[in-house]
Amino acid sequence: HRTSIELVSKKEYTTLERHSNNIRSRLINLKTIFMAKSDNLILKDSSGSLGKMVTITKKKSGTIQLGKHRGESTTKPTEKQLEIQSRFKNAIIYGKAVMNNPELKAQYEAAAKKDQSAYNVAVRDAFKAPKIQSINTALYTGEIGSKITIRAIDDFKVASVRVKITNGAGVVIEQGEAVLQANGLDWVYAVSVENNEVQESRIEVKAADLPANETVMEVRIS
Repeated sequence: HRTSIELVSKKEYTTLERHSNNIRSRLINLKTIFMAKSDNLILKDSSGSLGKMVTITKKKSGTIQLGKHRGESTTKPTEKQLEIQSRFKNAIIYGKAVMNNPELKAQYEAAAKKDQSAYNVAVRDAFKAPKIQSINTALYTGEIGSKITIRAIDDFKVASVRVKITNGAGVVIEQGEAVLQANGLDWVYAVSVENNEVQESRIEVKAADLPANETVMEVRIS
């Protein structure tokens, strides 16, 4: 009897495995069909959720992408998650504003890649702040005309770089806008006020992008 039971169980398992493989194969084929450019009259203008199982997204190129539907989370979001959600909401607001601004919209459209729209690029830009990679004070002597070089980058465009110089006594000597250089990476600030207390002076740099995200970095001269 034990041998008979084992044989039946194995047969049932084999049947279930065969059905499972067939279902997996059909899902893969279905995904391939959706991922391709479709002329299907039902699907070609579709987007959003199909019941609570599938999410349909139509790309700029006409490709229809099929994904798993995600329901609402029952887990309480962390402070970090709430911060990201807030930033994303602000990015969406900015993206919508860009679509109503022909000049800005044209800039983002020019940077859009395949399956991207000006709106997509604008939302991404608003979500990510610029980065300050370096502040070079090697040529800053405190004399008028000496220079400070800043390298700042952004996923789309750094709109401005502002420099503030505070001497060792804590007095703000000057502040103003740096000028973008021909390489598209470096910004140079030419000093216009003499600083006789260069040692322990602080150089604060603030980089901003088009959505007005700001990144601040400070270095101390020792």
